[in-house]
Amino acid sequence: MDEIRDDVMYCARHKKTPTNVRCGRCDTPVCPRCLVFAPVGVRCRDCGKPTKLPQYQVSLPLLLRALAASLVVGAAGGVALSFVWAYLGGFFYLIAAAGVGYVVSEATNFAAQRKRGPALGIVAAFGTVAGHAPIIFLLDGEIPFFILLGGVIAGFVAFVRLRQP
Repeated sequence: MDEIRDDVMYCARHKKTPTNVRCGRCDTPVCPRCLVFAPVGVRCRDCGKPTKLPQYQVSLPLLLRALAASLVVGAAGGVALSFVWAYLGGFFYLIAAAGVGYVVSEATNFAAQRKRGPALGIVAAFGTVAGHAPIIFLLDGEIPFFILLGGVIAGFVAFVRLRQP
């Protein structure tokens, strides 16, 4: 029972498992434990690995460019938010903070050549939260709850807009 016959095909990974299935790409014999169902047929584990879509592959130069854009637009948004806080108050500040998060995520997305992914979401969220620094510096002492909530809302909106679906 343990002898290997020449007329029977065996799995490339499991040498004692007979099979009649080959990988549709590299012709490697695969057993039911090793095969991967792909849209174009059966593949071995090596050929059946899913690739990342180009939309979600962000290089380091694009990530740095996106970081610079998020910080610049986030700082401008923070200055605008300080005026909203000073003249309109808490509720309008929260709405404006969500808008700043959206604008920062769009600027980050544009700077990264319309790519997406969790790294870009984190970069955009960081830019919006760092944009709240002008407001915090203008306030002496305690930071109101609405400022913290606005930072969380802005960061959340920016992150959610760019994260991988």
